[in-house]
Amino acid sequence: MAERIAQENLLDFTGITCDSRKVKPGYAFVAISGFKTDGNKFIDEAVRNGAKAIFTEKAPVKRQKYIDNIPLIQVKNAREYLAFLAAHHHDHPSKEINLIGITGTNGKTTTTHLIYHLLNYNVINNSRKKLAGLIGTINVDTGKNIFPGKLTTPDSITLQEYLREMVDNGLKYACMEVSSHGIKLRRIGNTRFTVKVGTNISADHFDLHPDLNDYIQVKKDFLKDNSNIPVLINQDNKYLGSFGQIAKNQINYSINNKSDVYADKIEKWGRGQSFLYHLNKNLISENEQITKPFVLKIMMNLPGEHNIYNALIAVTIALYYNISMDLIQGFFENFRGIWRRLEFVYDKEFTIIDDCAHNPGSYEAVFTSISRLNFNKVIVVNSLRGNRGTAINKKNADIIAKYIRKFNKHLLITTNCNEVVKEIDRVSLEEEETFIHTLYNNNLVFEHYQLLHPALQRALDIVEKNDIILLLGPHAMDRAAVMIMEMFKNIYMLE
Repeated sequence: MAERIAQENLLDFTGITCDSRKVKPGYAFVAISGFKTDGNKFIDEAVRNGAKAIFTEKAPVKRQKYIDNIPLIQVKNAREYLAFLAAHHHDHPSKEINLIGITGTNGKTTTTHLIYHLLNYNVINNSRKKLAGLIGTINVDTGKNIFPGKLTTPDSITLQEYLREMVDNGLKYACMEVSSHGIKLRRIGNTRFTVKVGTNISADHFDLHPDLNDYIQVKKDFLKDNSNIPVLINQDNKYLGSFGQIAKNQINYSINNKSDVYADKIEKWGRGQSFLYHLNKNLISENEQITKPFVLKIMMNLPGEHNIYNALIAVTIALYYNISMDLIQGFFENFRGIWRRLEFVYDKEFTIIDDCAHNPGSYEAVFTSISRLNFNKVIVVNSLRGNRGTAINKKNADIIAKYIRKFNKHLLITTNCNEVVKEIDRVSLEEEETFIHTLYNNNLVFEHYQLLHPALQRALDIVEKNDIILLLGPHAMDRAAVMIMEMFKNIYMLE
């Protein structure tokens, strides 16, 4: 009954929302039981503001079907139904664009940016219109507007708005980060993907998932696919590798093994590296052209083994969309990297590198990459992870302690970034105590600051020739690179 009533009224809705304050005349209001508040408490407000229909998971009292002549419709899953309404309201834009979804604990941002820039590389070089849009952590590009991202995967209403704008702006592709929040909270419901990718899985997001098994299962649910779309799976990751064959058109990639796609002959190249890309089986492109097995040398300016995995994904997807091998090679030789992803902020008498490491997997990747560089000592300025619980902060402290002591000369400086952190990312006393006690238990010498500025100043005070200052941490550290460069310029009066 609810489905029929909804279908009859769908085309007449002037808007969709789950926030009663945003309801306008003619809107559909979906009451969602959230983490902090229950949308069902605000149904009366939604009605007063002009809602045309109310959707809720809760059974209406005494089979109540109307509130002030407004239909009150029970649905099985309010989040899923919100996504359905949003997609329908925008005429299902994901059916009109090639949507590439990247999920994983780490690598989502770098990989989506690589694909986004690669798909736009030829048209930008020839002053033609963009072909690819972007939805992710750093920013969103709808083909006409570029603005900062707010959530890794936006809410379902915003997502459909972005996709519709991309379609209306004539984009052919959309590169999208798909977080576990986006999957579990149904933000991507009623959204069609044409390519899916699993980068890796490690411990993270204990604020949402009750345990690691739940986190893994959410990722697996997204990657399962019985259609013919390519699904790329990292076989070197123990969790993803354990899935087996979960997609009809699954493409396994690896560095350590000769998978469908793999890399070998890895060599240093300046600050970057080169490798041989192997396509080990026929690849059927979007227009059913066949690319037979071949080998392609890739030279890129991105350091670190994790970036080879990211490059394997980008090259394979580019081939699937019929991008030429010459263009792929040219792109990687010229691409200079991504903000806060092993970003070389300064690289002269000493080096400053910025990375948004915030979970054990990303810390491990960064430290492994740094260990392959030539330097005197490493000075780590690391922000604690706020509002994510004590479990992830303990794991982060353990992994930092494990890797930093492998460097002969090092100093760890930790900070809560209290003067720059947004309230949603503020470190609690319990998180701080857990992190610090874990470092003490690992017998690690470190310095801890409440503020970011003195932590950065301390790094500049002790840095010497051929040292590395490594800026690490989540969003609280987003301004750290700009701050330390301003401080450095003021000290030496640099232009």
